[in-house]
Amino acid sequence: MNQPDKDSNCVGKLTVSQQVISKIAGMAVQETEAVQALVEGSTKRKKREEFYKAIKVKISGSELSVQLFPIITLGTPLHQLAQLLQQSIKSRIEKLTGLQVTDVNVTVVGVVAAQ
Repeated sequence: MNQPDKDSNCVGKLTVSQQVISKIAGMAVQETEAVQALVEGSTKRKKREEFYKAIKVKISGSELSVQLFPIITLGTPLHQLAQLLQQSIKSRIEKLTGLQVTDVNVTVVGVVAAQ
């Protein structure tokens, strides 16, 4: 995704890959203890450092959306967790890339007992 030049002295453009955006989002998810794993198709990613592999980033023109499918700890208020993830992912991506995030979609696909 390209960031438009705002400074007339700039002579190039900045392009941020989907993988980099996924890694930034993954860092935000890693900090959320209630997330036990992320699901990517039929693969369950339990290693926190691999969460980014299960985060989908879609870029359409100037719109950027993120989608993730977490498995969470039983007893976690779903609406609060979703809001926390949405805010954390959105702010982290926008702060580190300058890109505008339009959607962060969280679909909870499972719960597990606290360990």
